[in-house]
Amino acid sequence: MSAGKSYSAGVKCNQPQAYAQQLTGHLPNIRNYIASRVYNHQDVDDLLHDTLVRALTAVAKKPVDNLLAYSLTVARSVVFDYWNRNRQQPSGSDSVPEMASIPLDDVHIQAQKLEQLEKILQQLPPLRRQVFIMRRLQGKSREAIAQELNMNIEAVKKHITRATLSIAEAMEKSGC
Repeated sequence: MSAGKSYSAGVKCNQPQAYAQQLTGHLPNIRNYIASRVYNHQDVDDLLHDTLVRALTAVAKKPVDNLLAYSLTVARSVVFDYWNRNRQQPSGSDSVPEMASIPLDDVHIQAQKLEQLEKILQQLPPLRRQVFIMRRLQGKSREAIAQELNMNIEAVKKHITRATLSIAEAMEKSGC
């Protein structure tokens, strides 16, 4: 490669500052890419910074033809590293809230809602209640429920829908 060879929309390989200027124009695209892949949006700017540092460091050593494509590849690598770091963090006691830190009012309100839900479930027709519990609490598929109860899958869907509507209406009426 000659020092004067042109790369990435006219940027010369011996001009790292020109790469930085060109990369600045791509910041919204790179940021959106990272934000679409990270749950905690407070980390997006840190990951963007890491991406820019890695990309500019690498480009200073070896020029690239398409700076945006290369930067998005670097961003993908940074996001993977982020995912791996967060998945491998030990789950210490400081990451789980202690019962003392949860207001007693909230605990009481949740207990009331659960009690109300149990009453509403008892008021449902037995088959509808059974289908709802199998689907929503036990996590069974509609097909498995239909097979286990000797029902048509459409009947299972209707029971689930009607149970959900009945529960929502009753919870709304009770103020929960």
